[in-house]
Amino acid sequence: MLITQAQARGFSIIVVTGALAMIGLVTMAAWPLVQDHSRRAALSADRALALSEAERALDAAECEIATATGTPPRRGCAGVRDAARAAALNPITLAGFRPGQCGDALCSPLTGQTAQGLSDLLTTADKARAVPAALAETWREPAQPARYVIEPIPDALPGEWAQAGTARAPSLFRITAVGFGLTEKVTVMLQSVYRPQADKP
Repeated sequence: MLITQAQARGFSIIVVTGALAMIGLVTMAAWPLVQDHSRRAALSADRALALSEAERALDAAECEIATATGTPPRRGCAGVRDAARAAALNPITLAGFRPGQCGDALCSPLTGQTAQGLSDLLTTADKARAVPAALAETWREPAQPARYVIEPIPDALPGEWAQAGTARAPSLFRITAVGFGLTEKVTVMLQSVYRPQADKP
């Protein structure tokens, strides 16, 4: 009788130890998956923050152009017209743009250059216009404020025929905006083309 109880206890210990070992192995195998899922969720939230900030920068740039050019703005644009900025953003004279230069968020890249490269948009806000973070909407603060640059582009295809003696067509404006996540390594860059209402030069 004693031998049978001892054998039963020994068998129970072996079964319990084996079950614990199996649970430990399953947990160890699942742990990298849990960590990977957590990293993916954090990266997804970080990218969503960067995208939201880039969209806010695009909206701010469109509001600035609309205000400066007298174009009817979209809802939510509360810009104040500034005479100097209006002259700089005139889509006919393009007074604020210097070929091959970038400053105060106005870029005029030459052939082979890009506005984001000319302005170092991803690394510095010196030549761009920064947009303060919307901390009231979210508790997460991006690593850097979103920013944008504006460049003029012709409202015609390359090689398109232009009639002699006609007035110069107003330019379109391409906006390049970048938003940052919680770290500077997570960025989202967006572009849009804006057609302003042309004031007379």
